[in-house]
Amino acid sequence: MIVQQLRDALHSAEVEEIWKNCLEAYQESTAQERLDLAEWIAAVRTNFLAHAEDIGDDDEEELRTSLALGYIELKSKWQMLNTQINYQVFRRGEANITLTYKSTLLSILVDKIGSFITDQDLHKIQEFLLSPRTTAL
Repeated sequence: MIVQQLRDALHSAEVEEIWKNCLEAYQESTAQERLDLAEWIAAVRTNFLAHAEDIGDDDEEELRTSLALGYIELKSKWQMLNTQINYQVFRRGEANITLTYKSTLLSILVDKIGSFITDQDLHKIQEFLLSPRTTAL
């Protein structure tokens, strides 16, 4: 049941529309660059869902642990992109615009996945990601 809900949420019309609008706003890009970004984020989603589907609903505790780990992985990637973007702006005065759009697309996915994690666990994860050396999971 959780896997189907996750699949439905990550393939929702809302997610698709936000991604579509984001990519359409990327006027500085070529059609191929937008297609590459769309394929990249779709692959991220597919890989995340494949992992959840392989575990399935039979072991809810393991599935929820894996969802949390996947959330940590993707949220960490999002944070890394934003750090890179910020340093590009700081050092060069501008960021690689493709990375900016990649970060935006990924943030939508991360937010949707986060809705499947308990508030308590989400709080712990966010504390850890903000300060990994001082926070225990």
